[in-house]
Amino acid sequence: MLHDLKDSAAGLGTKSPGANRDQDETSTLRIAGFGACMITGYPHQGAGLFEVACEAVKQRLAIPVLSTVVSLGGFPAPRAEKYLRKKLFGFDPDYIVIQLGATDAQCPIRAASRPTNRGTPCINGHSSVGSANNASSYHAQPARAFSPLRWHLASAIGHLRRIEPITPLPSYVAAILRMVEECRSEDIRPVVLSPFAYGSGYTTKKAAAYVDALRELHRKSQDMIFVDCFGLLGGVPKIRILQHDGFHLSPLGHNIVGQAVGKAIAEDLMKTRAGFQPSRSSA
Repeated sequence: MLHDLKDSAAGLGTKSPGANRDQDETSTLRIAGFGACMITGYPHQGAGLFEVACEAVKQRLAIPVLSTVVSLGGFPAPRAEKYLRKKLFGFDPDYIVIQLGATDAQCPIRAASRPTNRGTPCINGHSSVGSANNASSYHAQPARAFSPLRWHLASAIGHLRRIEPITPLPSYVAAILRMVEECRSEDIRPVVLSPFAYGSGYTTKKAAAYVDALRELHRKSQDMIFVDCFGLLGGVPKIRILQHDGFHLSPLGHNIVGQAVGKAIAEDLMKTRAGFQPSRSSA
């Protein structure tokens, strides 16, 4: 069910998780991605936010970057957290980008969209209800002129039904905190992304509390990098950064978030790890 580790090098060749790092620890940066479907760029092929972020770090610092990503499609944070150590710590990353929250803060108007205790099936690393091809085709539809009307309708239904987010706020924050502390225990820098943007104004208002809670968690956790994707995307018209479904990011949305994540990692590295030097071949 779970998507296997997928190594990709944005510099030197790939390296097996757990291999000795003596020869490359001062020249190659290791970045891992851990999240739901959008960590890989779904529903698009390539140029996802994590891929963009790794390339941005490489370009900003002129260093080779070795990356790996684990996508748990449709998993809310409390269900995903137990796989963090199991799937990624063997890679010995310097940074782990945690993209969990978009699903947690969502207020779906259809009960079938809510994960069950068993979860929805993972197909190619993404959650799907029914046919994977049909789901991919639907989510891949770009926003159109009438998409905001659909989003307003979803918002109105949310208000009428008083729909609550998929993951209660305390459960979400507790799961993120445990993941942050687990990373810190292994001297790994966690990069926590807030929920993104939503077409539904109702879900947007609910999600704001999740973003505020992450800001507070960041204030108390100095070893955590926080990227406020919610605020970052808030100044861009939704029709440009969202797909027709009002949930998944458009290619532009992925690029905006990815560039911000790459900038945050590069700035943190220059500020906190002055001993990390680029290799001569990449300078």
